[in-house]
Amino acid sequence: MRRSFYGIVIAVFLLAGITLGDNVFITGTSNYLIPADKDFKDIYGKGLFYPEIKAGVKVFEGFYVWAGYGFLLAKGTTTLLAEEAKSNQNYISGGFGYEGRISDRARYKVETGTFYVNYREEAMELEVSGSAIGYRIDGGLNIDVLKNVYLEISGGYLAANDSIEGISIKLGGFKTGVGFGVRF
Repeated sequence: MRRSFYGIVIAVFLLAGITLGDNVFITGTSNYLIPADKDFKDIYGKGLFYPEIKAGVKVFEGFYVWAGYGFLLAKGTTTLLAEEAKSNQNYISGGFGYEGRISDRARYKVETGTFYVNYREEAMELEVSGSAIGYRIDGGLNIDVLKNVYLEISGGYLAANDSIEGISIKLGGFKTGVGFGVRF
């Protein structure tokens, strides 16, 4: 199912790029994610690397639709028995955004959307996996470095909840990042 989703997303953006010209963008961002779940922080640390790629198509003046994919890989140590733990989370997102001009070279953006997170955790010879749907809000500043290339500074929050054997967990958290984008 994920492969067909990726194929559809790529086809939509390629078609949009052919028909819409410079109204299409792709951004790659290196984020620092502060997990929302306290127990997750205790095992894997207070901050983790979270790369993400987003693509969007402007649909009306400053408004656009976007889709994105990010992932989180973490290794840590369980708190009670000091055993090795591994976590793998994949985030597929989509939503709406608005981009406005600050100056000739600088723009701001605000986004809102939903995300689907698929997670798997291995610790103490046990494996737990699941998925959840949540919401996200993002904002950022884009500064042109070349005609169609920009630097992006962004921040946001991802929030989803799930339950594992009756224990509630929080997925996502606050993120801040820096990346580059291309308009075509």
